[in-house]
Order: sequence, then structure tokens, then C-alpha cells
Amino acid sequence: MGFLNKIKKSIELKQRMPNNESIKKIENRILELTKQLKKNPNNSKIITTLYMYYVEISDTEKKIECLKKLSQLLPNDFYSFQQLADIYINEFENIAQAKIYQNQANNIKNSF
Repeated sequence: MGFLNKIKKSIELKQRMPNNESIKKIENRILELTKQLKKNPNNSKIITTLYMYYVEISDTEKKIECLKKLSQLLPNDFYSFQQLADIYINEFENIAQAKIYQNQANNIKNSF
């Protein structure tokens, strides 16, 4: 199981609503990780962790930003493309954009 698949499983298991205290902790952690990312902008682990935190606080814009960065850094990993497709179909109902990302994910899956 790949690193991003483990992250996906972790995210799927964490479908609880955060309270104010946990949101504050997440926001502080996001600030720390953002500083780290400025020093190392190609660190996919930091970006993936940021993505997980943005999922927890439901920040769609930042989720998309992280996934797009991951798709550039890890172009042969279908996970970021699949998640982008899911966001565009489920949160924006943008079928055309969702298809673009889903096709990219499928092309990667089918190339193995």
C-alpha cells in the first residue's frame, strides 16, 4: 500500500466533526507546516499532511491547492487526481472538470 493510499484510509476513518479546540490545534499545526513548506516547497509529505488538515476543517480551496501541488510533484500517483475529481463532482458539481481529473487518474491506474 502506497504512502498516499495510507493517507486516504486515514482520512476516510476521520470523518468526525472537529470542535473549536481541535480546530485551533489544527490551525496552529497548519501554520507550522506552512512555514516548513516555505523552506522545502517540494516536500510531498508536508503537502499531504496539510491536505489532511484542510480536509478536517473543510477548507476546499486549500485542499485543491495541496492536491494540485501533489499532482505536479507526484505525476504518476493517481490519488491526487482522483481526489480532485471527487471534489469537483461532489462539492462543485462540475462534471467537466471532474472528468478531466478522473481521466488522468484512470490513465495512471491503467498504465500499471
